[in-house]
Amino acid sequence: MLKELRDKERVKPPVVIISAQEEWEAMLPEVQATLDALEQEDIEEGDESIEVVDSPQKLCEHILSLLKNVSYKNAIRMVKKGKALFPEDPLFSVDQEETSILEKIFTAKDKDIESTNQVTEVASEQSEEQKSELNKQEMLVQYLTDAHHFAVKIEEAIDIISKMMYEAASSVVQEVIEFFVTVSQFGVPQAVIGVRRMLPLVWSKEPGVRDAVVGAYRQLYLCASSEPERVKAQNLIRNLSLLMVDSSAGVIQSLEEIVLEFVQKGEIRPSVTQLLWEKFTLKVPCSDIERRAAVMMLGMMSRGQPEIVLSNLETLVTVGLGQDAQKDYQLAREVCNCILKITGGQKSTLEKKPPPPRLARDHCLFQNLTEVVVGGITQQSLHWLTFKETAIKLVYELGEEPEEISADILHKCSQQVLQELNSQGEAATVPAFLLAHLLSLAGDVALQLVVHLECTVSAELRRRRVLKEEQEAEKLGKNKQRKSKANESMDEDLGLVGASADDTEAELIQQVCDKELLNGQQYLSAFLPLVLRVCKNSGKYNDPALCTAATLALTKFMMISSDFCDSHLRLIFTLLEKSPLPGVRLNIMIALGDLSIRFPNLIEPWTPHLYARLRDESREVRRTSAIVMTHLILKDMVKVKGQVSEMAVLLIDSDQEIASLAKNFFTELSNKGNAVYNLLPDIISRLSDPDCGVEEESFHTIMRHLLSYITKDKQTESLIEKMCHRFRTARTERQWRDLAHCLSLLPFSEKGLCKMQDCFDCYGDKLSDEAVYKSFLTVIGKMRRGAKPELKAQIDEFEHKLNVCHNKGLENMDVPGETIQNGDVPLTVKNPPGKRRPLKSVNRAAKASEDSEFRTPKSRVSRKNVKKVTVTFSSDEESDYEAELSEADTPKNTTPIRRTSTRSRAR
Repeated sequence: MLKELRDKERVKPPVVIISAQEEWEAMLPEVQATLDALEQEDIEEGDESIEVVDSPQKLCEHILSLLKNVSYKNAIRMVKKGKALFPEDPLFSVDQEETSILEKIFTAKDKDIESTNQVTEVASEQSEEQKSELNKQEMLVQYLTDAHHFAVKIEEAIDIISKMMYEAASSVVQEVIEFFVTVSQFGVPQAVIGVRRMLPLVWSKEPGVRDAVVGAYRQLYLCASSEPERVKAQNLIRNLSLLMVDSSAGVIQSLEEIVLEFVQKGEIRPSVTQLLWEKFTLKVPCSDIERRAAVMMLGMMSRGQPEIVLSNLETLVTVGLGQDAQKDYQLAREVCNCILKITGGQKSTLEKKPPPPRLARDHCLFQNLTEVVVGGITQQSLHWLTFKETAIKLVYELGEEPEEISADILHKCSQQVLQELNSQGEAATVPAFLLAHLLSLAGDVALQLVVHLECTVSAELRRRRVLKEEQEAEKLGKNKQRKSKANESMDEDLGLVGASADDTEAELIQQVCDKELLNGQQYLSAFLPLVLRVCKNSGKYNDPALCTAATLALTKFMMISSDFCDSHLRLIFTLLEKSPLPGVRLNIMIALGDLSIRFPNLIEPWTPHLYARLRDESREVRRTSAIVMTHLILKDMVKVKGQVSEMAVLLIDSDQEIASLAKNFFTELSNKGNAVYNLLPDIISRLSDPDCGVEEESFHTIMRHLLSYITKDKQTESLIEKMCHRFRTARTERQWRDLAHCLSLLPFSEKGLCKMQDCFDCYGDKLSDEAVYKSFLTVIGKMRRGAKPELKAQIDEFEHKLNVCHNKGLENMDVPGETIQNGDVPLTVKNPPGKRRPLKSVNRAAKASEDSEFRTPKSRVSRKNVKKVTVTFSSDEESDYEAELSEADTPKNTTPIRRTSTRSRAR
């Protein structure tokens, strides 16, 4: 439209308009002269050239054309011809003079112009309107263009600012949260990215950040308005539902924490709860996604008000787990999760109060759950797998006899599989997905049985013991009771209260798990041969879903018994390394994280195989391995050895998410005392090893990040000395360059320079390498910045030694009788006479190779007795041995891992 208006607006540029009368007056003298000349000539001379016309109008048009073409002579002749042909016409009457006739003919066009002026005025008015419309359209287009550019810039800003959400400075985080609140209020669609991303900050330890997140959601979704309660409830539910669509479990859990706070403070109106129930029961038309979101929000709210679910439990069971449940297993799963919220997920405590009441075995909840689970095992639905897992968990959380209910479900599902097998006739085969469903169900039952024993049964045993002890104490007299309290307070100080009893209960439960749950008389043992057969014959049973389900089931069975776990670790780690399916390797890695916590002494010898998955070819396996190892290492569940260098390699991973996980790991590890400092020598040795290391450029990137955590002067000085001594054991020029580059990344002080000078013999012969020499020049440049005048002389001396070694070689520096000229600084300093070498130095020199002409001088500074640090560097010999140690297929059990507190280790 704008283009059309502009095309219409394109007109010729205005010209100066001269009236016909003015033109005539200008040409009259010439016309008169031509007329006078013709009167003297013979008029008949030009008659033959005059055209014959049949009307006065055509004659006038012809004469006008001649005048415009300055053909005055022919125009005059045509006038005379007209007078002869049309004497009756008023214009060409005999009484009219030729000039008068010509004037009338020429000026007659002004009348035509005047007649067209009115048309021109109308056209000009239309042109003005078109011009005004064009201006409006141009302004609109310009506004829309600017708005588009602004929206693009806001989108770019959202992407950049959202990355600042987890900055260390809480003030920056609060400003980012405020920005996303403002952007969201203006209706920018991409603002939901930041609104979602700020959700995990509700767990922040900074009160200001947590309050800012809660306040932001209160401002966005609970702001007061004049709208009716029903409308406000609809808006709140719609906005929260949008947040939950396609969100991860972590985001939903964070949102649940915010909703819980709103419920506890009474900020969510009853109209919201009413509308949620109406959506769930379809009294208000809604989509399947909205219905599931309504159930999820009811579950979130029930954590603060359990009566929301308890008073409507029958409705939940009837509608969500009724006949239509098999059509939407996602809704059925969310219904189970909603009911699970009323259990509270309380941890085992020593409280005397009884546990929450459980539902009878014949309750409609368990009957409906059994029907839905059994009815869906023959359906090829991925959502059934997640539903049955939640259903089994619900059985063990709320059922009075959960093992009986789960056994009934397993029995009926097995019958379904057998019926399918019998219906095949002679083929005797079942679909792979059906077998996968059965094995997955058996694994879920096994895992929940362990959780039930370790948490619920164990807590109940402790509760009964405490109650019994108090009842016995009441029978004693007051004196004895006081004495008992005095002894009890002493035991509390020593940390012995209930320790032996707790150990007895734990041993009892572990004995039940080891000896009874998997013996031939229990229903779970019936599934073990099938699980093992699928896992051991992955070539025959090559369906990915079946292999994954069987592997997961095996790891869940291993959670029950330490003996069963130990006997099948070789099989699990073989699958971890050799399975071609990334899904199998990924799930095994997750399971091994749980097994490391339950049976740490069994998994500890296999730790190198866990680290090996950090170099898996699959991106998902590497990501999962990084998460699992981060959790185990930071929780002190595995020993941190030199293999942690595999985590360092992830710093340069092509996947940004994995690289971020590795950065977060080392950031958290740096907060655990001297952990990064203690691991650096082994990491450097492994990464620079020509057999298992990384490329030189990648090594530089990794070390640039790791050495940034070394901020203490003592750590820096110790690392300088350690790295200088490592030059002696370096076998290749690449290792020389790597060590020199690491030195160039460290901050240097005066003491650091002294360490470098003391250890000069360790690396002096390596300075012939150009890269090593340049790295040391970088060190010199660092030390010169801001150096004191007295230190500059020492730096100049050190630089001179570097240059001499680089140009001439170390062997030319200690030539006997070499004189120092031109003010050169001596390169070697002999021990002053009369002083004996320390015995430690003599012994170390005796052990060195006779061919070696270098020895590592030790500073002879006397030190006071200081407290030894708990974690020290391994020696060079130990590091090399560990790096080259080849492990057997089945590691031997080592010393059991003992978990001690940080305080006890420091002692």
